Amino acid sequence: MPRQYRLGKRIDQMQATRDRIVEAAIELYIEVGLSKATLHQIGLRADVAPGTLRNHFPSRRLLDEAMVERLTAEAPLPEASMFDGADSVEARIGRLICAAGTFLDQSGRLYRMWLREPMLTSPWTEEGARYGARWAELQSLALGSLADDDDVQAVFRAILEPAFFDAIRGGTRTTDEVCALITRMIVPWLVGRTGTDEGHDTTAPPGGGPSGQASATDARSESEH
Repeated sequence: MPRQYRLGKRIDQMQATRDRIVEAAIELYIEVGLSKATLHQIGLRADVAPGTLRNHFPSRRLLDEAMVERLTAEAPLPEASMFDGADSVEARIGRLICAAGTFLDQSGRLYRMWLREPMLTSPWTEEGARYGARWAELQSLALGSLADDDDVQAVFRAILEPAFFDAIRGGTRTTDEVCALITRMIVPWLVGRTGTDEGHDTTAPPGGGPSGQASATDARSESEH
């Protein structure tokens, strides 16, 4: 029993050291960028010897993979199932905007890292491609027949940018308020693009987002794992 206890304690210590290295690397990437964050600096920040760092991460790619895993776990991608029961354009768009707001809140560290220096090496580009494909899928599902409208696609790509959300937030609005405001602005225009009221949810309360989606908080419960 004492030997088993010591083994378990050692495993916990190794995991704690690994976590400390990953967190140190994330902090440095945010502060100085990928290209300027050296393994030596990461080891100093994590307070581990060079040999210890190499034992945990024999290559820079393995460390980057661990960072990607940590950051994507913080900001899981929404599932297409969030549109279940949303039969109108208004309902789907509202859910997508709320899911985007939640995602942007959760992916703050990844976004700050990208602002410091775009990560254009593997595995960052691989994960970026997966994220891009998922958001393109969700956008097409939300827009329905409007997904083939180039103007609508361009507007929606702009809306889902973090800078757009931040501009609407203005330092005072909550994520729920931002999502509700964007939904109120964009839905009438989208419905107008269809040339008909078909698919427009007239039961949605004014300022409350799509039917069944009173706030971004409600959408979070559907999009989070």
